[in-house]
Order: sequence, then C-alpha cells, then structure tokens
Amino acid sequence: MFEWVTGNAELEIVTLSDRSLTLNQNAMVHFVDSQFVLVGFSDDGKVGIKPVTKRDLELNAYPKQNLHKISIGKGYAKINNRALCDLIASKINKPLDGQKVIAEYDDHQHTLVFDLDAINTKGVIG
Repeated sequence: MFEWVTGNAELEIVTLSDRSLTLNQNAMVHFVDSQFVLVGFSDDGKVGIKPVTKRDLELNAYPKQNLHKISIGKGYAKINNRALCDLIASKINKPLDGQKVIAEYDDHQHTLVFDLDAINTKGVIG
C-alpha cells in the first residue's frame, strides 16, 4: 500500500519573505483583474487576501489606507509590503525567509486564505 505525497501542480501557494508575499500561478488567477487587495487577519490565525475590483475602487468600497498594491507577473503575483511582512513575522515569532504555505480560495468570501499556524506545524512546502 502506498501513501501518496501531495504534489504542487494544483496547489495554491503563498511564499512569505521579509519584503513580500508571492502567489504562485494557481493562486494568482483570483487576482488577475485586480490592482489592489485587502489583507486581513482572523481571530483563529488565518490570513485572508481579498481582490479589490475596479468597481470596488469606483464605489470607494474600502478605505484607501487598507489597500495593498498587487503586481501581476507572468505566472505569479506579488504584494510588496515590508510592514505587512514584519507584522506576519511578529505574529508567528520567526522571520519570514521564503516559507511556502498552502492557501485555499474561499469562494463565499472571495478571499485567498492561509493559516499562520501552518508555518509552525504543517502545510509548509519544502
């Protein structure tokens, strides 16, 4: 009997560094029409990244100070924000140095979600 190892071909992965959050191609597809995102923290240790649509911007749906710029590249998306990364590092009590964490898109909340506890326990790739 084999125990199959999780592959990464279909996984949505967020790479955490000291200056940016990078979304792999599978995760970035939810953000291709966005120039900005919201980033939030839940009480149970999850991080949510929500795309902000052009319509949201036109309607001023969110306070401008809550918007984070997202850059879409060929096969990835990146949120460059050192202060945000420092905040995440302080929440997990360790520096961000390229940890890759599995994320999942919540269709109901239209938010890409990853668990900070996964960085210390499970769900980290590599």
